[in-house]
Amino acid sequence: MSALTDKKTAFDLRTTFPSRVSIIGAARSGIAAAEYFIKKGVPLFISDSCPAEKLEKILSDKKLEKVPHESGGHTGQALESGLVVLSPGVPSDLPIVLEAKKRNIPVWSEMELGFRASDATFLAVTGSTGKSTTVSFLGEALKAGGRESVVAGNIGIPVISVVAGISKNGWVAAEVSSFQLENIECFRPKGAAVLNLMKNHLDRYRSEEDYYGAKKEIARHFTNDNYLVLNLHDDKLVAWADMMKKRASVIFFGSQPGAGESFWYDESAGKIRYRFGGKQGTILDVSDMKIGGRHNFENAAAAAALAKLADIDDAAIGSGIARFGGLPHRLEFAGEVRGVRFYNDSKSTTAESILVAVSAFAAKVHLIAGGRDKGCDFSVVLPALRKHAAGIFLIGEAAGRMQAEWEGAVPLRRSATLEEAVAAAARSARRGEVVVFSPGCSSFDMFANYEERGNRFKQVVSELASLAAGKASL
Repeated sequence: MSALTDKKTAFDLRTTFPSRVSIIGAARSGIAAAEYFIKKGVPLFISDSCPAEKLEKILSDKKLEKVPHESGGHTGQALESGLVVLSPGVPSDLPIVLEAKKRNIPVWSEMELGFRASDATFLAVTGSTGKSTTVSFLGEALKAGGRESVVAGNIGIPVISVVAGISKNGWVAAEVSSFQLENIECFRPKGAAVLNLMKNHLDRYRSEEDYYGAKKEIARHFTNDNYLVLNLHDDKLVAWADMMKKRASVIFFGSQPGAGESFWYDESAGKIRYRFGGKQGTILDVSDMKIGGRHNFENAAAAAALAKLADIDDAAIGSGIARFGGLPHRLEFAGEVRGVRFYNDSKSTTAESILVAVSAFAAKVHLIAGGRDKGCDFSVVLPALRKHAAGIFLIGEAAGRMQAEWEGAVPLRRSATLEEAVAAAARSARRGEVVVFSPGCSSFDMFANYEERGNRFKQVVSELASLAAGKASL
């Protein structure tokens, strides 16, 4: 499905462009959008709420300092354009955004922009957890199948920065966040997987239902030509499937087959199997995968379902999935100190991701968690903490609420900094045990992003390892 399938504005980015574009939010996606329009010769205006010095540095680093801009807030200058492109971190209920819509100025997310600017076919992945791993599985399957393809979106690569290099025969494996779906107009991937719907981002949405509704926007324009890949074990998605079957083709994934077309992890055989298009088959033996865990096997099943839409054979899909070795900041091995292994799971921003991280180890876990509170339900982690955790070390703004939820489950203490928490966890852990940094919160109370947060954790672990090695040599 190309962006030309369903144009709804006077410009389609092929022959017609707006006379001027305003970009609200000068983060990674906003800057990528700015660079795209500059190449097209379209006048720009950049508006950001950050301090002037910070915006000047961002623009200077990207050689965009000559682009008209404003900092410290948003004024009517941002409304003097034919199109507003909104960075995902900018709330859609911002007064300037609401005023743009009131004036019938199109407001697009960067995902919408990338979709419209591309002739390639999109396959999309959304959900509360597992998106990056699943879209990476999909990207590897597309490559193994010999398809021209790119992985982009919420995984950290703006779609608009890469789609220009993909032909109409190519494929875009897009990780899509709820924020990016708030401002779509004709975004319609050929297939979309919704991995799960869990309580999240209540710092941005008024209710759980508003958040779930934003995720479901991924299928807003679906017809019977589109495929919706849904988690068989998520009751909310199963209920939604009953509604969507009237206007889209539904495929289930999970640890067992659904009633119709399905891709699933067969635990008894250790294989990922499918029933699709009148055929049955096996994608791969999970023992061949470089990363393990039931959650990853189920995510691989969802990725395999999407890869099938690109008409890739079973062996190629299986080999692609098998060779994926995991992503930075997602239960990434960070080092070993005196027999204690440290793992960086900084991408963890939900309670459920903490649950997965803590449950992934047979050894006792010393958990470091906390950050900016997004309103997650941390009580869901309690059973896993009681079973797997030996200690909890809390940091950041959410530490108080986490402590209230988890007090009494296992020994718990609060730390002022990440460095202090790592040192305390290292002192507490015994040989053969693990320290897992799985924040379950966003990073913005203490760090610029989850990458900076994870890199700092790895640096502290490296310093501890060097210190321990020095003492051992004395």
